[in-house]
Amino acid sequence: MASRSFHVRGMQCPLCARCTGLLIGEVILAPLYIILLPQIWWVSLLLILPLAVDGIGQYLGFWLSDNIRRLLTGLLGGIGLIALAFQGLMALIERTF
Repeated sequence: MASRSFHVRGMQCPLCARCTGLLIGEVILAPLYIILLPQIWWVSLLLILPLAVDGIGQYLGFWLSDNIRRLLTGLLGGIGLIALAFQGLMALIERTF
C-alpha cells in the first residue's frame, strides 16, 4: 500500500515502513547490539514485543499506525530477531562442541 511506504522525491520505496525498519535493524543495528551489549534472551524478546503488539493491534483494527511508528517498531523488532537468532545459534554451537 502506498500509504504504508515512504516516498522519496515522489517515488515510492519498494518496502513498507515496517519492513524498512526490520531490514535496517537486522542489517545495521543488530550487529552493533550483539557486539556492544551483553546477550540476554529476554531482552531480545522485549525488543520484539512492540512490533508484535503494534502489528496485531493494527490487524485487529484497534488502531492505525503511522509510518514513523512502523519504522520504529520494525527497527526494534529487527534488532531483537537477529539478536535472538544469534543467541540460539551460539547455544547450539556450545552444545555441539
